[in-house]
Amino acid sequence: MLKKTLFVLLSALILSGVCFAQEDPGKEQTKNTTSAVTQEQPAAVTQEQPAAVTQEQPAAVTQKQPAAVTQKQPPLVLEEIQFCKSVEDRQPFGVGTVFPDNLDKLYCFTKIGGAEGTTYVDHVWYFGNDEIASVQLPVKSKSWRTWSSKKLNMGLGDGYVEVVSESGEILGRAEFKIQASEKAEEVGKTEETGVSEEAPEAPKEQ
Repeated sequence: MLKKTLFVLLSALILSGVCFAQEDPGKEQTKNTTSAVTQEQPAAVTQEQPAAVTQEQPAAVTQKQPAAVTQKQPPLVLEEIQFCKSVEDRQPFGVGTVFPDNLDKLYCFTKIGGAEGTTYVDHVWYFGNDEIASVQLPVKSKSWRTWSSKKLNMGLGDGYVEVVSESGEILGRAEFKIQASEKAEEVGKTEETGVSEEAPEAPKEQ
């Protein structure tokens, strides 16, 4: 009886050991799944495109044109100014300061010095306090003779002519007088001829 009881116990123990030894395959798969290491996919590396470099265009360099150099005209000199009745072969004739009112034209004859290249002067005619004419005349060398004329339809009185350079400088002036023909002719004769008397020689002592 005792032997039978021991046998039953031993058999029960053996069966229990076999049951423990066998694992549920489902559990093992779960265990394997659980223990499986999840490999993370490496994050995609986004290569940043380098920022576009904008090359600044150099500022355009404006070359300054050199200022035009104006050669200053040397100062002009009024070397001669005369009033006359006519001009022949670039020479004044009938020079004077008093002229008759029946004279057709009065001339102003001038000689200008100092010009280099072509420049201009103006003969500005005045009668009384009024400007009655302005004549522009070229001057083309260092010694240049030039003249202007004016019809005498202004009546009796005093006048003058100013010689003005291109820059506006007054180089000089001369005055004239218009009188009644008889009186003017007398004055003219005195101016043109003049009188020169030689002093008489002192008597020698004996």
